Amino acid sequence: MKDNPVVKALLYAVSGSLIVFYLYVIYLGTDPQVSDEYRAYYIDQTIPEWPY
Repeated sequence: MKDNPVVKALLYAVSGSLIVFYLYVIYLGTDPQVSDEYRAYYIDQTIPEWPY
């Protein structure tokens, strides 16, 4: 079963898609698309309380 080329190709395809997905998630984490209020309060921590 391990020598089956179809199984190997399927495992490589699944592994490759997981790698692409994780790289995309890392990219989204490094460049978040959030509002100015969210960025100031949670990311930059430049305001002391959430603006209501």
